[in-house]
Amino acid sequence: MLETTPENVKGFRDKWDVYREDEDNPCWKSPDEVIDIQNSNLAQQMELVAKYHPYYKKLFADKGIEAGDIRTLEDLEKLPLTQKLDYMQNAMDFRLAPEQITPRDILYEVTYTTGTTTGKPTPFFNTTHDMFATALQMRRMCEIAWMTPQEVVLNLFPFGVVPHIGFYRTIWYSAAVGMRLVFALTGSGFPEFPVHNSMQKAIEMAENAKATLISGIGSYERRFFMEAQKQGRDFSSIRIVLALGEAVPQGMRDDIRERLADMGAEDVFISNAFGFTEMQGAMPECTQFGGCHNSSPDLYFLEIVDGETGKRKPEGEVGMVAVTHLNRRGTVLLRYLLGDIGAIEYGVCPHCGRSGGRLVIKAGSTYATRTKELIKVKGTLINPEILKNELSNTDGVIEYQIVITKKDPEDPYSLDELMVKIAAAEGHDTGALEKEVVDKVRMAVEMTPKVELVSMADIFDVNTSLKAQRVVDSRPAEN
Repeated sequence: MLETTPENVKGFRDKWDVYREDEDNPCWKSPDEVIDIQNSNLAQQMELVAKYHPYYKKLFADKGIEAGDIRTLEDLEKLPLTQKLDYMQNAMDFRLAPEQITPRDILYEVTYTTGTTTGKPTPFFNTTHDMFATALQMRRMCEIAWMTPQEVVLNLFPFGVVPHIGFYRTIWYSAAVGMRLVFALTGSGFPEFPVHNSMQKAIEMAENAKATLISGIGSYERRFFMEAQKQGRDFSSIRIVLALGEAVPQGMRDDIRERLADMGAEDVFISNAFGFTEMQGAMPECTQFGGCHNSSPDLYFLEIVDGETGKRKPEGEVGMVAVTHLNRRGTVLLRYLLGDIGAIEYGVCPHCGRSGGRLVIKAGSTYATRTKELIKVKGTLINPEILKNELSNTDGVIEYQIVITKKDPEDPYSLDELMVKIAAAEGHDTGALEKEVVDKVRMAVEMTPKVELVSMADIFDVNTSLKAQRVVDSRPAEN
């Protein structure tokens, strides 16, 4: 794997016409030039929003805001934050509705957000304009993550009942660069149409196709590699793992690399990209823990805000992550709160030399942490991301789950109990491991957990789940 320096990145880029010919890539412009592009695109977007966006058109009228009032990124603070609930209640009101439909306004694709508190997916609409923009965005993402047109990609994202960007954007980024693509078609079966494959079949496909790039959800990828290692598979062709959907901390990355090395793969680059539907893609790392890059700052502006006041936080300061669309025709969101806490740097990346903005803070070895995961236990607010980081970096723990429960499950007013379920590596001293877990949890959150040794399938059954559920709050609701 090339060392990530501006010189090596330039050499890599010059080698591939697909990247070198993208002369307008804003990531290679100065931070000031990026801001100029963003301001220009924002002004045009605001004209469209003021005319054709049902939700913001009404909001502007209620607040006395004119399109001309929002001409620059600094002007965005004049707008209130958009909450998830606003969007979820009527997704159609967040879709531009021009009076005359041109080819660029034709509905091209619908994907859905997942992980909402209601459990109900929310549609996100893309027009022809948006899909062409997404194709270029995907190409720029691939460049950041060191992908070449020569890759053989195994799409390990599940083929699910809800159109999800993980599965479909793997298709688009492979097409945008000209890679070969192999579909594993894993996921929960659909009895009427039996097209899904087992993990075993996917392992065989990866080996037979000599896959060089594995694209999927981090915890599923790890289990995939664990099973392949048991079988002594030849995975020597793999050089990149694109892991999304959850944090992949240092310990988990080291574990994956060691397993891949045992199967013949050397110098594997693991990019733990931060992705979300409202960006229609992912922000990849150029180097391990070097920050997650916004590959298309001409399309998306990310800011860190105070979730209560809407005031923008200074660069590098922690706050709520909000996204504003700068050049879209389908679903359009302004200052939309993702539900994550993070920090952003807008300057030139010291590792690769790109501009455009990077999520840089690590909360439990990730770049943003879901605010809904801040949990009160025994009267104390704890951040499970800290526990995740400690458990992921504990030698001998191959799977884990944090469970918040009650000492008396039938009594909602009984004392809280913190339990950690762990699956231990074969041959590991479970007594010593249990003590180490107790000590680490006590140091991290000043609570002594109950530790339960279980099998891997008890924590994460790959046949029924898309990814491991690391935190479970099983406490009964108080009346």
